[in-house]
Order: sequence, then C-alpha cells, then structure tokens
Amino acid sequence: MLVPLFLLLTAMAAPGQPSAVPTPSTQRSVPAIRLVPTQTNTVVPASKPELLGVGALAPDFESKDLAGKTVRLADFKDKVVVLDFWATWCGPCMRSLPHTQAVAQRYQDQGVVVLANCTSDTRAAFEGWTKTNQAKYADIQFTCDPNERGSATYDERASRKLYGVSGIPTQFVIGRDGRVVAALVGFTEGDTRLEAGLARAGVNVDAAAAAKGEARLKAAEAGSAGPVPVSPAPARTPAK
Repeated sequence: MLVPLFLLLTAMAAPGQPSAVPTPSTQRSVPAIRLVPTQTNTVVPASKPELLGVGALAPDFESKDLAGKTVRLADFKDKVVVLDFWATWCGPCMRSLPHTQAVAQRYQDQGVVVLANCTSDTRAAFEGWTKTNQAKYADIQFTCDPNERGSATYDERASRKLYGVSGIPTQFVIGRDGRVVAALVGFTEGDTRLEAGLARAGVNVDAAAAAKGEARLKAAEAGSAGPVPVSPAPARTPAK
C-alpha cells in the first residue's frame, strides 16, 4: 500500500518534536521576535518593556551633551518637551530629524524644547555624528545616555528602564505639568503625530496637521494602528 510522503515524514519526527511537515497552524505567519541566549543555551524570546503611557509622570534622568555637560529632563521645567530617543545607526531616526527640527524651530517661541537623547549607541558614535550634523539641526538639543552600548550598565539606559522603549525613534511629548500627553513610535513621511501631541500640550499648531496626527495617535492608543518603521534596540553586545 502506498503511504503518502507527509505521513512518513511525520512518523520519522523525533518523539516530542514538531513535525517537519507544514500544517495549517505552522503555516501561519508570526511576528518576528528578538532572541537572547540563556545560560543553558536555550533560546527564549527577549522580554519587551511596557511603553510609558499617556498621563504618566515623565521620569527625570541624566545624559551628557557633546561637551560632556550633564543635562537633566528636569532642567526644562515649565516647558513643553519633545523627548526624542534615537541612535546614529537608526535609519528611521535619521529620516525623522528634518521634521523634528522644523517643529522645534517653528514652535520654540511657545516654549517647546526638543531633547534628543542618543540611546543604545556608543559615546564615540554620538560624538562623531553630532560634530558632523549638529549645524543642520540647530534647534534640537542632542545628548547621549552614559549607559552606552557594550557597557556593563547598558540595561540601565533611560530609554528602556524608565520609558519602556523597545524600538526607535520613539518620541514622548511632555506637557508643562511633567506628564506624558503623547507617545510616538516610529516615523513615516508626512507624519504629523508630533503636531497633534503638541496640540494636546496646549501649543498653538496648524489645525489641519494636528487633526490628521490626532487620528493616528488615537488609532495607536487603541491598538488599531498599522505598522510604523522602527529600528529595534540591539541586545547587550560588546561595542565595535
């Protein structure tokens, strides 16, 4: 009697192991996950932190600017702060910066400050990039998290430990009362979520841009928004 090939392959699978033959359940696409090895060499999914939500108090933290001066979030008390987590190796971050600069320049007279904190990166990369590009983004204050990639304190970086960031760029709009009014993950061309976040904070922005961005913010907060380009933060590996 002829036995179908897929039955033979199923029978040959090792006990306790999944069949090598695709089944309806194994054919379904699943989200990609970042994997990390454990001490037993078993590969398990890396835990994903919970993003700091709207209404939460924005935690204070320290970072260093290009000159090595300590900059704290608390330094911008009574300002509307756009806290931008980015990295020099992040493509979507680079594409978002011209828009962020335009927003910073346009609304700075209303007390808007952009603090761009370089995270999941090295100090050397930050210094090299900033020296070359700072002039193009003159209205953005660039700093670097001292818990740089490859260091023993990498997991202490503010983006992940305090704000729950797992992909960049991620921006938080923080109102004058120190509370988060909007969280923006990723960036696409024509994105006006930042304007919508500023409007939530009481900044007088273009009404059409704010309305368009508000629809996207609400969709994201409801969990119904589509994917937006981000770069996942790298695991704790030695800096190159």
